[in-house]
Amino acid sequence: MHSEKYLKELQRLHSRKGFGVAKNIPQGVQKLISEKGLTSILDFGCGKGMPFTQLKEQMNVYNYDPVTSPIDLPKKSDLVYSSDVLEHIETDQLEGVLNNLYNIADKYQYHLIACHPAKKKLSDGRNAHLIIEKPEWWKSKLDNLQGWNIIHEETTERYAVVKKGPPRHVIKYIVIMEKV
Repeated sequence: MHSEKYLKELQRLHSRKGFGVAKNIPQGVQKLISEKGLTSILDFGCGKGMPFTQLKEQMNVYNYDPVTSPIDLPKKSDLVYSSDVLEHIETDQLEGVLNNLYNIADKYQYHLIACHPAKKKLSDGRNAHLIIEKPEWWKSKLDNLQGWNIIHEETTERYAVVKKGPPRHVIKYIVIMEKV
């Protein structure tokens, strides 16, 4: 799902402090897990944080990241979760990755997608967010395959204060999908 050259870039990014350290489960995901009685989750692109590890006694948790946790992906999972991941996929790999996630997800998908440039750069000077598109573009990509309904979506925008330079315009697209 990624080239060897890009895997080396990901390894370099993961070696930096503050990259891939999410530790909290979003409220919408907590609610989905408890209300729908989900028994398995694939945290696709878990990074170093692995927020779902705390649920391992209650459900099957699959933490996947090509650098920190390169496991074989499960054949099925009640929920496929990705947070700040899809924008890091190489453009020529995106359709294959989305198809793979659609096939693994048995009931729900949750995606939080950054729609703005990242602070970090790759060694060749490209932005670490390889795909910088508006939420509408991402919606069309996620809606493209049959068999899924978007049951929740939101776009958040804010200005983040940074140490150097002007505030950064941060745009996140959050979508929850249900299999029909």
